[in-house]
Amino acid sequence: MKSDLATYIDDELKSIYPVFQWKVVKNTKKRLIEVYITFNVKVDESLQVQDVTGRSNMPGSIQFEDVICFYDPAYAHIKPQNYLEAVIMNSHTGIEKGYVDACIKQLNIVAEAGITELEKFALDNVSGEFRLVWSDRDLEGAVQTLKSLDRYDEEKIQMKLDEEESFIDQIKKDEANGGVERI
Repeated sequence: MKSDLATYIDDELKSIYPVFQWKVVKNTKKRLIEVYITFNVKVDESLQVQDVTGRSNMPGSIQFEDVICFYDPAYAHIKPQNYLEAVIMNSHTGIEKGYVDACIKQLNIVAEAGITELEKFALDNVSGEFRLVWSDRDLEGAVQTLKSLDRYDEEKIQMKLDEEESFIDQIKKDEANGGVERI
C-alpha cells in the first residue's frame, strides 16, 4: 500500500535527522498538511524575548517555531503569508515526490541557517524581529539538482483522505447485525 503525503513527509524527515523537531498535522476536510518545526537556541539566562503573541522565552533558551503547508487551494482557504512556505498541490492527483523531497531538503537548510541567525540575533541586543527566510530560487535549485542527478522522483504521492462512513452505510451495517448496534 502506498503511503500518503503526511506519512511520506514524516518518514523522510526521520530519515534525514534534521536539526529541528517537527510535527506533521493533516487536515483532510481543508485538504492541507502542516509541518510544524521547532528548535531551541541557548542564550544568556538574563535575556528576555517576546514572541508575536506576547509570550516570553524561558530563561537560558529561545524556542522558535514555524510552519510550512502543503494545501489544495480548491478546498483550503489559507493565507500563504502566515506560513514560512505554502506549497500548492492537487489533493486528487497528488504532488511529485521529488518536489516534496526538495521542500524537505530546503526546510532543513533554512532551519540550519535559522539556528545560526537566531544565535546572532540573541547577541545583538535583540532589537527588531527574527524570522526564517525561505528562498523559492534555492528550492528550484534543489529541484534542478535532484533532476540532474536522476534522483528526482516524478511519482505522484496523494493526500489520503479520511472518508466518513455515510449514514446509509451505517444503516446497512445495523441491518446486517439484526438491528443491533455493535459497540
